[in-house]
Amino acid sequence: MDRRFIPVSNDAEFIEQIRDALAHLYDHVHLQRHPLAERWVAPQSVTTRTRGQELRRILLDAIEALNPGDNVPLRATERRAYAILFGLYVEGGERHKVAESLGIGDRQLRRDQTEAVAALASILRDHYLTAAPMREGSAAELEPLRSESERLAQQREMVDVYDLVNGLLPLLEPKARAQGIWLISQAPPDLPKLYVNRILIRQILISLAGYALANLPLTGLSFQARLAQAGIEIGLDLKYRRESLVESDLPGLTPAFNSVETLVAALAGHIRLETLSGKTQTLWLWLPHHAETVVLVVDDNEELFALFQRYVGDHPYQLIHAQSVDQALRLVQSNPPDVVTLDLMMPNRDGWELLQTLRADPTTTHIPVIVCSVLEDPDLALSLGAQAYLKKPVGAVDLLQALAAQVTSKAGF
Repeated sequence: MDRRFIPVSNDAEFIEQIRDALAHLYDHVHLQRHPLAERWVAPQSVTTRTRGQELRRILLDAIEALNPGDNVPLRATERRAYAILFGLYVEGGERHKVAESLGIGDRQLRRDQTEAVAALASILRDHYLTAAPMREGSAAELEPLRSESERLAQQREMVDVYDLVNGLLPLLEPKARAQGIWLISQAPPDLPKLYVNRILIRQILISLAGYALANLPLTGLSFQARLAQAGIEIGLDLKYRRESLVESDLPGLTPAFNSVETLVAALAGHIRLETLSGKTQTLWLWLPHHAETVVLVVDDNEELFALFQRYVGDHPYQLIHAQSVDQALRLVQSNPPDVVTLDLMMPNRDGWELLQTLRADPTTTHIPVIVCSVLEDPDLALSLGAQAYLKKPVGAVDLLQALAAQVTSKAGF
């Protein structure tokens, strides 16, 4: 018996399971073991890594089904269920901010949230609890792809979204031209860079766009990109030839989702479909954006600063330079860094004095300090509050490992 047809004991339990899944929408481990994942995702159809991802896709698709379209005002009653679910769960917004954006109070938000979850439960019940059994695939078939994707995902670099998207056009233009579909990029040039594996993100976009060009009745496809909650979204704007987007008229986008699901999971991203009008849909790929870590390099040697800049060239660090203790203190007050690297032997005031000053000031005591010196005195540096000690000359691997350790520590991992 397909596990998707095992009934829950009552509607209240089913709704509570949906609430729980929504509350953990980006908790991969939680979704992986969730009762809804066991019910809706056939055990042999995905790997352990992707079952939770499949449940998240199901929830996002169901939420999107409540979207009345962008032509409906944000505060309109018919848009409220979608706006609440999207704001609270997809974007992870704070309750008071979601309520404020809708022009309602917290009590009304709670009532409307209950109705929104009930509406979502109705969609999921109708679609998944009465659907035909899904075709089960072999987990072994997906294992090589999953392993390779996870391996590549660890090989990250700074990727310019504008350059990335525009670089795809020459690859896709022959297929678009053969189908009579126009193809453009409208990605803005000023978005923050993504710290991801370039190969994986290119393959995801090529697969999605290639499927759309070959299988959907389009007149045009345009790439979009924008900042989103804690990340960046890259979109495929799909312009259809006719008004109707009735499911029976289209091959559907499910095969496109399935084809890249493992790659997207490796990048800790997700995909959602937004219906904008009767002739337009946007397929959004969300990827987490890791803001650059600001590192203050305190050293009177300009060549060392240039060396450190080369070391971090393809990593998410922004280096600023102070050639004296006084300059460092001014920069710390005007532009507090995330991490400080500190030379000890400098003219006028030495690094020991700066370290003591940073640790004595409540506004700077939390800033991690990595001492980089020719002196052999790591015990004293650590006793005075330094987080790490690197002996000069400092190599690229040692510096990057020390920086990564401090960033991870500050993030609480």
